[in-house]
Amino acid sequence: MKDYTKIIEALGKEKVKENEPMKLHTNMKVGGPADLFIEVKTNEELKKAVLGAIKEKIPYTIIGNGANVLVSDQGIAGLVILNESSQIRFISDEIVEADSGVDLSALIKLTREKDLAGMEREVKVPGTVGGAVYMNAGDTGKKEFFGDLVESVEIIDKEGNAKTLSNEECEFAYRSSRFQKSGEVIVKAKLKLQKTDPKFIEEKTRNILERKINHPAGATVGSTFKNPDYDGAGRLIEACGLKNKKIGGAKISEKHANFIINEGNAKAVDVKALIDLMKKSVKEKFGIDLQEEVRYIGRW
Repeated sequence: MKDYTKIIEALGKEKVKENEPMKLHTNMKVGGPADLFIEVKTNEELKKAVLGAIKEKIPYTIIGNGANVLVSDQGIAGLVILNESSQIRFISDEIVEADSGVDLSALIKLTREKDLAGMEREVKVPGTVGGAVYMNAGDTGKKEFFGDLVESVEIIDKEGNAKTLSNEECEFAYRSSRFQKSGEVIVKAKLKLQKTDPKFIEEKTRNILERKINHPAGATVGSTFKNPDYDGAGRLIEACGLKNKKIGGAKISEKHANFIINEGNAKAVDVKALIDLMKKSVKEKFGIDLQEEVRYIGRW
């Protein structure tokens, strides 16, 4: 194992944990230990941790609420940074700037109180602003995504330089952004919302909740696969007869076949085996290659 003495000293022995179980920090409640683990509460602490890892040439992984990720049972090499930066700033009547660690539910609540429309598309998305930028999260049914709201994103690049990217530079697409390939760290995002009648926001929120009523609660990574063109991943998986299929402690939900549930004692390898089975079955029956929404993290 790499010598982590310098990075531990730089970030503070009292703040850095060694061999922290990642199942404690992910929605799916699976995953082996992180070599090093630190919680950061501000942008300054986030930047310090990232720049420290870059200086010591240590791999680093940023997580938020731990949604949409599957951590290997073998754990994660290097430093895992749990980002809990939480500042929200209203720059004008319709412009809000939010740290990447801000919980989406908190931002939805604050913007709704100010009669600002846009964030309702993130209702029941169990993530953070950084995760929403990274995944371009949103309402697939209405094709309304987080990237549509973004004016700019402040980032740290792989060399440790601070930069501000425009919406166009973020390369938003369906469940995709440049950050999935660039290795850049999302620090905060500036959003353009719209002042509107609160009844409009209430109606849109109600519509989303009604359409998501079949999404299961509990320990899950969320939607396992992106929807292919002109069809739904859940419908295709269900048509393969896979609802309720179990491997180890993991099960394909009986409510919605695009969700995998941890019944309490699942391992990451169980979840991955179900994902592979879902992909193989849909490919054989329909000739369609499903693409994961879930991101694999760690020593796979």
